[in-house]
Amino acid sequence: MAKFGLACEGITDQIVIENILCGHYKEYDDLDEEIHPLQPARDETGKSGFSNWEILLKYLSEKRFKDDVLNSEYIVIQIDTDISEHVNFNVSHSDKENKELSTEKLIENIKSHLIEKIGTEFYDGHKEKIIFAISVHSLECWILPLYKKLEKEKTKGCNSALKIASKEISVEKNQKTYDELSRPFLKNKILKKQKNSSLKNFILNLPTIS
Repeated sequence: MAKFGLACEGITDQIVIENILCGHYKEYDDLDEEIHPLQPARDETGKSGFSNWEILLKYLSEKRFKDDVLNSEYIVIQIDTDISEHVNFNVSHSDKENKELSTEKLIENIKSHLIEKIGTEFYDGHKEKIIFAISVHSLECWILPLYKKLEKEKTKGCNSALKIASKEISVEKNQKTYDELSRPFLKNKILKKQKNSSLKNFILNLPTIS
């Protein structure tokens, strides 16, 4: 049984979450060997098929997801909020008065939507095993402060900003690059210093493991 199963938008998101988990649980030797990619799944060579947020949402509603929950101690569901206003997702970034939602409120709304996809009854029976990693508005916003000092939290345009700020690593959308970009998270001291609100929300909701 996997210690952590990862259900993410893509393979680059999986490697970032894996590095965060390994940095957070610094006392757990060889945790990386107990972290399994579930969605997108990888073949024997480590390559994954095409995946995106729509495929992730479909997976959450399938029997395969339920089986994966039962066969994992914990499962992390990662999704970016930049796509949440799409007609096929339909979670607004603003309230009824058109005021931008706080990070905490947006995360709660996204979680509620994901729980609907999973099924409330199944979620309620296994919620202690299901952890949400909801990045506002993209996972690059978690990585950017590693390479650029920010006066205030940035939630938009992080991918473009990261490409400029990352001087030594050319930002390309592949597993190797995102492993390199997020490797500072492997250091617990660096991870603890991160102030991004949605990253902190994820870390604060991680369980104590043995």
